[in-house]
Amino acid sequence: MTSQTKLRFLMGLGVVLAAVLFFNMQSEGPATAGSAVEENYKPMALENPALHLDRIERLRKLEYRPTGRDIFSSELPPPPTPKAPPKPVGPQPPPPEPALVVPFKFYGYSTDARTGKRRGLFTTGEDVIIASEGDTVQSRFRIVSIGTTSADVEEISTKRRATLTMEAPAAGAPPG
Repeated sequence: MTSQTKLRFLMGLGVVLAAVLFFNMQSEGPATAGSAVEENYKPMALENPALHLDRIERLRKLEYRPTGRDIFSSELPPPPTPKAPPKPVGPQPPPPEPALVVPFKFYGYSTDARTGKRRGLFTTGEDVIIASEGDTVQSRFRIVSIGTTSADVEEISTKRRATLTMEAPAAGAPPG
């Protein structure tokens, strides 16, 4: 570019600048948006605008306790370890009774063809006991019911019950 072209370009910019300044200084017309907001401004109604120094002091004394979680990670922290339940105060409940031990085994049953009544076959090692429902065995146990795979037995003195499942007789036991 020649120097004459540069001078003309500079003079054109000056004319545009002067026109912009002239129109900005002349227009005092309608109010700007900022002044409308200032006219509608109403301060908040506060009963006591004084500083609450006690609250500020309490916040100052507040101590940060981290939870151990990384705030920049999306992974959840591990669940808290469960605490042992507190032991109850006062008298402790009695321990549960031990399971009823029956000294004989149920190894089969037979059904009477005439009456349809079942008889259970029980063994105490080498002795075989044949008993129906309601019979007393060894003066201590009552046969409550006899099923196809189990027999229910009740101890007479304590009314505790046990279910005997059918077991195969031992190799040397006599057949029923």
